[in-house]
Amino acid sequence: MTAIAETDATKRDERRAMSVASGTHALHDGYTDLIYVMLPIWQSDFGLSFAAVGLLRGLYAGTMAGLQIPAGHLSERYGAAIVLAGGTALAGFGYCLAGLSGGLAMLLVALFIGGLGSATQHPIASALVARAFSGARSMKALGGYNFAGDIGKMTVPALASVMLVVMP
Repeated sequence: MTAIAETDATKRDERRAMSVASGTHALHDGYTDLIYVMLPIWQSDFGLSFAAVGLLRGLYAGTMAGLQIPAGHLSERYGAAIVLAGGTALAGFGYCLAGLSGGLAMLLVALFIGGLGSATQHPIASALVARAFSGARSMKALGGYNFAGDIGKMTVPALASVMLVVMP
């Protein structure tokens, strides 16, 4: 393989890693901050106390944080792509299930499932970026990856808020 072909392949791999990692980071961080839009709605709909609302947030965040290391181990065993895709689907399914829940118990199950899925993103996607970029370039790439998460934190809750205003 020529040096030019190797450079093209490397750049393609870098772009692919950044696209996948940044896209999942934006979506997962958006899901994580979407809970702040939903908490007052769930509090009102289910007549929850402030303590119960705190339990909802704590369950989601605790599940997500506590299962990141096991998610990394799963990705070593089954492959990063499978675990990351499965986790993303699971996080989305958790929010769909939360929308269908009729009480606190089902909502707790839904948020546990969502947190379980969201646990996959940080360890796997950040590793994809770190492996794809070498040397000092990895710091710049990780900065872009982190920025994508901030975009998700802004857009997903904002879109959900607009939908709540527009939809009955």
